[in-house]
Amino acid sequence: MSKTKSMTQQSHPHVWSSARIAETYLAFFEQHGHLRLAGHPLAAPENSTSFIIAGMQPLMPYLRGSEPPPAPRLAALQRCLRTDDVEMVGSNDRKMSAFQMLGNWSIGDYGRREAVELAVELLSIFGIDWQRLWITTFGGDPSLNLPPDEDIVAEWLRAGIPGERIVPLGAEDNFWTTGGPGPCGRDTELFIDRGEAFGCGRQECRPGCDCNRFLEFWNLVFIEFEQHPDGSITPLPLRSVDTGMGLERMALLLQGAPSAFHIDLFLPAQQRLHSLLPNEHDSHDGHGHDGQPSAMLPAQREQSQRMIVDHMRAALFVGAEGTEPGRDGRGSVLRRLIRRAATRGRLLGITRPFLSELLMPLAQAHGALLSEEEQQRVPLLEEMVRQEEQRFQRTLTAGLRMLDSITPGERGVVPGELLFQLHAERGFPADLAAEILAQRGLQVEWPSFERATQAHREVSRSR
Repeated sequence: MSKTKSMTQQSHPHVWSSARIAETYLAFFEQHGHLRLAGHPLAAPENSTSFIIAGMQPLMPYLRGSEPPPAPRLAALQRCLRTDDVEMVGSNDRKMSAFQMLGNWSIGDYGRREAVELAVELLSIFGIDWQRLWITTFGGDPSLNLPPDEDIVAEWLRAGIPGERIVPLGAEDNFWTTGGPGPCGRDTELFIDRGEAFGCGRQECRPGCDCNRFLEFWNLVFIEFEQHPDGSITPLPLRSVDTGMGLERMALLLQGAPSAFHIDLFLPAQQRLHSLLPNEHDSHDGHGHDGQPSAMLPAQREQSQRMIVDHMRAALFVGAEGTEPGRDGRGSVLRRLIRRAATRGRLLGITRPFLSELLMPLAQAHGALLSEEEQQRVPLLEEMVRQEEQRFQRTLTAGLRMLDSITPGERGVVPGELLFQLHAERGFPADLAAEILAQRGLQVEWPSFERATQAHREVSRSR
């Protein structure tokens, strides 16, 4: 196919900014009959989640067929926030809490063939190296009574992808669901081989491996079923296509960055953070009793720095929509993000409040990806973050000292009631305490934490 040929020949020596990637994507799909939608607010109104967690979430009524869409073809850039496994942020080159998802949707219009053709054409515009592109497909699942998706394999072969770079995987990898009841379907995912230097060294390494070599950047989901509470699936009245391209991941590829935390959106904040870090040689060996950090392994330092800029970008997105730190709901999520980032900063040796200094570099780097009103709110957000971090400083210092004094039991296990005591007496979050202990190679015995929590509740109710 001519599109395949152009992908191998076309050269793009210039750097793609994140804003240009987003505009190129949206303009491309507009030219192919898609209606460009404004991104939905990050705070999800009247929804089971506090924040939008997937680009397709605001379009759920259209995909279910319960509401008519404004057009059969749609495209948008949607901010998302996921904190269910926030402790994993920064553990690899791509795991984030807040991210921006580019999506194009066909609501009962085109199917597999045109979805693949559109993807191939856009990838040629971006100059993606065809020889590094790998594809995964749904390999079948007897429990769902679904065979392998041979139709999508045929479309990729037709597009010029050699069969040895098309990898069938199981439902865990290539059957998309909302995580519960709702629209679902088989999918096909696009990966770039970043090279052996990013890999695990295993000869059989390929998409599906947990290492950093193969980066998934686009997912084409064929929404054909409804998943019910009992796990069964039934056909939907209309079949749709739901795609998601991570903006930060695409920027990683096109900018040649070492990780998604080193693309143009984060570099100014990373540089500011590095200027605040003490010299590594000044770090304490072991845990001091003054709330100062212990020596950290290079991987731990890197993950901590990634967490800080990630959490502050999430705070920027959440705060820009009017949410303030609080004890409940969305406010508690924002508070948790700020406190987690402050804790990581202290462990890196930053002994004063500093997080607010990262907001303006983040906002300026995002440029047109933030509205003019959001840019104008940044000074207010700086003050909000500064006050929240200051309130947490005393708790943080006392909590780190108490953690430093904990003596683990056999096999490096810390009694959970000690973490409950730390939370009840000092207000130090148990999940943060567990992360800090994990860096020391210690585990928490959580059942005793739950028993202490339950006992505290019963005492509170009896008063």
